[in-house]
Amino acid sequence: MNDFKVPLFKSNKERLYVFIALFLIFLLNLSFEYYKYKKIDSSKYFTTVAEVLNQYRKKNYYVLKLKSEDSFAFYTTSKEDLKDLRGRKVEVMLIKTRFKINFFDFLKGFYTVSYIKGVLPDTSIKNRVLKVISLQHENSLLKELYNALFLAEPISKDLREKLSFLGLSHLVAISGFHLGLIATIIFFIFYLFYKPLHQRFFPYRNRVFDAMVVVSLVTLSYLVFLGEVPSLIRAYVMMVFGFFLFFRNIEILSFETLLWAVLVILALFPNLFFSVGFWLSVSGVFYIYLFLNYFKELNKWLMFILMNFWVFFAMIPVVHYFFSNFSYMQFFSPLISMIFTALYPIFIVLHILDFGGVLDQYLLKFFTMDFAKFHFETPFWFLLFYILISILSIYKKRVFYLFIFVNISFFIYQITKLQTV
Repeated sequence: MNDFKVPLFKSNKERLYVFIALFLIFLLNLSFEYYKYKKIDSSKYFTTVAEVLNQYRKKNYYVLKLKSEDSFAFYTTSKEDLKDLRGRKVEVMLIKTRFKINFFDFLKGFYTVSYIKGVLPDTSIKNRVLKVISLQHENSLLKELYNALFLAEPISKDLREKLSFLGLSHLVAISGFHLGLIATIIFFIFYLFYKPLHQRFFPYRNRVFDAMVVVSLVTLSYLVFLGEVPSLIRAYVMMVFGFFLFFRNIEILSFETLLWAVLVILALFPNLFFSVGFWLSVSGVFYIYLFLNYFKELNKWLMFILMNFWVFFAMIPVVHYFFSNFSYMQFFSPLISMIFTALYPIFIVLHILDFGGVLDQYLLKFFTMDFAKFHFETPFWFLLFYILISILSIYKKRVFYLFIFVNISFFIYQITKLQTV
């Protein structure tokens, strides 16, 4: 698939050894998660400090998603008239009186009755940055949008639904796409300033290697600053794994490499097995690889354009198994994704210069557009069939053509029986 011809493993024996090592790491991390679970399960009342990841109103009560300092996520409800606690840390008591929590629920994120004992002082640097960003915008929706774009802050149900119907959720939820853009910006800025110093003082060093080390350290600092964001952790592990393979002259763009990258991530973070976002991300990378497997000879600019449309259509059956929101505006999603690639660094610079709101009037017009909304859902049996032919497409070109035919046929069929929301 590319110029790198060195395989990841030389023999099946090596594969077996690595698999056993990863399985042992997986068991070790799973045991640690089980230890945390038993701490909760063994006590009727469990007090912890947690960050409020999300908060929204439902009927006459609030639903809150929290992340404990012990690195487990849970949901709770409150009938109190709460202020907006998103991004704040609270002391909370978990009360296990009516709901039994099993280990799988613990890994996925469980619901429990709780009592918020107090809100801790807002002293974090992250929250100060959030205020700086928010002050550059008057509209609350745009404040949420940019806080999510730069600092992985949770968004309201209203904005989440707007983005879902527009097919733009992947652009706002910080993931590998954003980390890749940030890493690219850091790489070229460092490379530009480092090149003359390298030529004068360090001509014996590998410039690309030094730049990638700096990229890894800066992006790691960004991860620590944001806190534990699963999508970014996954993306960072894959990025560092890619750097390792690159400098070992090992083939990066191979399906086997992707498989082992996934196994490494699951071994390190077992709870990601239950993360929809993780599997959607893996699916996106898989379909990029599938595209490159058959169209790697295309012109680079044409490849960039076609790949965005390819991934959008290839992901439709997968995405709509989990999310049924659909509108015809989603057809513009690939084009907006390409434009966003250029705009994201501009957004960053504008906010650094305190001009973050210059494009607000145009964005508001975009987000307040009225358009028809539909229900579009993928049956489970079709999802399994689609995954099967997707995997078989790796090996046979005829199956790949069948995959394209099935994708188009499914999309046309679903379009003909759309139900208005």
